[in-house]
Amino acid sequence: MIRIKEITINPIFNKAIKRLETTSIIHSDRSSWIIKIITSDGFVGYGEASPLPIFNEETFDTVGYALEGFKLALNEGNNIEIDELMILIKAHTLDVPSANFAIETAVYDILSQQKQMPLYKYLNSKALSSLYINGVYQLTDLNNYTTIKVKCGFRNLFDEIELIEGLSNKYGNKTQFIIDLNQAYDLPKAIRFFKEMEKFNITYIEQPIDRNNFEDLLELSFHTDIPIALDESINNLESIIKLLDMNCGDVFIIKPQSIGSFSDIEKAVSMVHKAHKIPIITTSLEGIIGRLSTMHISSANRIKNHCGLLMESIYEDEDSNIPNINNGILDMPKKHGLGYYK
Repeated sequence: MIRIKEITINPIFNKAIKRLETTSIIHSDRSSWIIKIITSDGFVGYGEASPLPIFNEETFDTVGYALEGFKLALNEGNNIEIDELMILIKAHTLDVPSANFAIETAVYDILSQQKQMPLYKYLNSKALSSLYINGVYQLTDLNNYTTIKVKCGFRNLFDEIELIEGLSNKYGNKTQFIIDLNQAYDLPKAIRFFKEMEKFNITYIEQPIDRNNFEDLLELSFHTDIPIALDESINNLESIIKLLDMNCGDVFIIKPQSIGSFSDIEKAVSMVHKAHKIPIITTSLEGIIGRLSTMHISSANRIKNHCGLLMESIYEDEDSNIPNINNGILDMPKKHGLGYYK
């Protein structure tokens, strides 16, 4: 049971320290909604909703309406059972997954603080005590990682090859690369790109072809041994079920902001494991509250491959909440709850 004293919902504008170029945008900022829940016994929980219009139908405004609707539905100052609260969250965030994710993050932040436990341990007593993290070219200090993600698909092919070759030479033969194409190619170009990448240490190549072109994604798999990862193709549990039924993709990128509830994220990971595919949990370039929650979820779901958690200061004023990473390994913090303090 929980007694909520106050809920505040505010938009924030995260200003990026560095610019990240992709096939479709140059990322320099990120807008989010922050929900803050205060209980009558003084616990404070935070959550962040940072919608992804390219993944889902939700918009920044619809997320704000969903969060406000949830707030209005609660009688602040009254006790509410946790099961009843979760039903209420679901009812007010239907088709608005980032709002669901934000509210549940704030609730679980409070519940784990009340138990004097880190959030990941509250979610799963057998959660991982450390995680493998990949760096991101243009965003993070690449010297601190053994696996580096590189956004490609917007340069000409020869420049792409030259970039990966230069990074391989600079960081050593043991460094692995994740290539993210963000739907840049058609099938012939994708086949050629994969052939050119075979000489490098590639962990997988992400979303090479349009998210809905399942036929060509399947065809591509017959032309390469490099694992194909799906990202934009995944926006809910139903999309994962469909892709698994088609045996499309080798690696499934699960973004909590686009899946929504903690239980659905757990189901997604379980389904991918049972199909003998590889689940990866990554952030959505949201602010530090959302990224911390994604870190806890990755640990609780025992993700043993490199996750894209961006645990560095990618936006201004984030330093005090960033866990330490050493050689691509993040030791899970021992702070109670989410670990966000303001």
